[in-house]
Amino acid sequence: MDMKKIGGFLKVLRKERGLTQEQLAEILLVSGRTISRWETGTNMPDLSILIKMAEFYNVEVKEILDGERKSENMDKELKETLSKVADYNKLEKERVTKAGNIAFGLAFVICAAVIIIQLLMVGELVLVAGETAVLLVGGAAYIGVMTYNGVWETGSGFKSTPFTDALIAVICAGVFAAALVICYIRLGATTSQAVHSALIFFVGIAIVGFGVLRILACINHKRREKIEQSK
Repeated sequence: MDMKKIGGFLKVLRKERGLTQEQLAEILLVSGRTISRWETGTNMPDLSILIKMAEFYNVEVKEILDGERKSENMDKELKETLSKVADYNKLEKERVTKAGNIAFGLAFVICAAVIIIQLLMVGELVLVAGETAVLLVGGAAYIGVMTYNGVWETGSGFKSTPFTDALIAVICAGVFAAALVICYIRLGATTSQAVHSALIFFVGIAIVGFGVLRILACINHKRREKIEQSK
C-alpha cells in the first residue's frame, strides 16, 4: 500500500470538491493538521473516517486504498492487457512467417538442386529452361509478396546488407555457372568455350541477383520508415 499515492489521491478528491483542508477538517471533525498529514502520506485515516470519506467523495474504500479511481485502474489494466495481446500476436505472426520462409527456402533449394542434377545428367539446356524460369518467377513472386507485406526480413531472420547481398548473389550464380560449364563440355564445347560462356552467365546472374536483393532491402527500409513515422 502506497501511503504517498493515497495521500495524493485524497488531496485530489478534496480539491475536486473545492474544499480547503480546514473546511474538510470541520466536516470530518478533525484538525487541519490531521488532514495535512493524511494528504502528505504521513498518516492514514482511521477505518471509520475512511468509510465516511468514501461516502462523502462518492468513491469506494478500495479506490482510496488503491490511490486511484477504479476506471483509471481498469483503463490501465486494459491497456496493459491489449499491449500483451498485441505483442503475443506479433510473436505468433513472426513465428508463422519464419516457418513459411524456411519451408519456401528448402523447397527452392531442392528444386534448384533437382534442376542442376537434371542438367548435368541430361546435358540439354532446353529441357530445364522452362523449369528454371518457373522456379525463378515463383521465387521472385513469393519474396515480392512477403516484402510488400513487410514480413520478409522479419520472418527470414536475414539482415540485408550490401555485403551479404553480394555474397548470396555470387554464391548462387557460381553454383549455376559451374553446372553450366559441365553441361557445355558434355554438349561438345571446349573447356575454354564452356568457361567463357559460364563466366558471362555468372556475371550477369550475379549482377541481377544483387540488384534484386538491394531493391528488396530498399523497399523494406522505406516501409519501416513509414511505420515508424505513423506511430
